[in-house]
Amino acid sequence: MKKDCLFCKIKKNWIFENENFYAIFDVHPVSPGHSLIIPKKHIISLLDLNQEQWASLKPAISKTIEVIENTNFQKLYRKMIIEKPTKKSPPFCEKMLLHMGIKKKPKGYNIGNNEGSTAGRTIHHLHIQIIPRYEGDIKDPTGGIRTIIPGLGNYKK
Repeated sequence: MKKDCLFCKIKKNWIFENENFYAIFDVHPVSPGHSLIIPKKHIISLLDLNQEQWASLKPAISKTIEVIENTNFQKLYRKMIIEKPTKKSPPFCEKMLLHMGIKKKPKGYNIGNNEGSTAGRTIHHLHIQIIPRYEGDIKDPTGGIRTIIPGLGNYKK
């Protein structure tokens, strides 16, 4: 545990836990159900996981997705708007309440990690992003996460 690490300090609102990881709903969601899977120990890189941690990551992903698929997002985001986990949370949660997928079950997921500052990591404690995707949430999902580099996402065109 590292004293100044945000993810080392989180001890409540866990939606799942096993011996090595816990999961939370992201308080700045980009999609209804957006969640984070976080190691309980202060680990920075995915490459620093040992065999036991790797083995417990797959069930952590599966169980977190199970929780996502059984959650009432309207209730969740209304609660977050009231409780304000961060000063910037309410606008994100308000957008989720207007999202076309708010009452639907996800049709797919982007599961990933921002490995390093250049890749966009802002909290230097490993966290796996589970981003639910909904039919029609973007015009053309071809290429998935490849679309972070403009013009290179759709390799089929």
